Amino acid sequence: MTRLLIPTIVLILLTTNGSGRVRAEDTAAKDNLAPLARFIGEWEVDGKWSDGSILRARSTFAWGVNKKTIVDKTFVKDPSKGEYQRYEGTMAWNPKKKSLFEISFAYNGEMSEVLIEPVDKDTLHFGYLPYNEGEAQPVRQSIQFKGDDAFVWTVSLKGPDGWSNLIEATWRRKAK
Repeated sequence: MTRLLIPTIVLILLTTNGSGRVRAEDTAAKDNLAPLARFIGEWEVDGKWSDGSILRARSTFAWGVNKKTIVDKTFVKDPSKGEYQRYEGTMAWNPKKKSLFEISFAYNGEMSEVLIEPVDKDTLHFGYLPYNEGEAQPVRQSIQFKGDDAFVWTVSLKGPDGWSNLIEATWRRKAK
């Protein structure tokens, strides 16, 4: 009987702090993507860039492997070319940086990596902190959820005179 209890005791000690309670970091690890879960689904935007050009786009967000990642794809509707995929990204938890992050690939081969900061329950900042220490982010985005079916998206670019907004537009969840 003692031989049967030893593996059970070892398992309990490995998954708890010795008190029989699950370690806080184990519970937290399961909830790291919670601030991003509202994105799951399909979204549409009709907006206007700061130069006056129109943006019509849609994005899809789907759970990735074992709900440890979120895969996002953005499609732009261009009047002269039709709809095309402009971006594809993956959002996940980076255990080394202890932060949410996104890696994104553009249609032209460009790639970006940004940290995602939950500011409060409705606000996320993308790229406000450098992904790699010492490397400033030239673009940053802010997401402000307005309930579960809309969010205001603001994109800013750093220029010689500071930050300027490129766009502020509201994405809406696509009706099923």
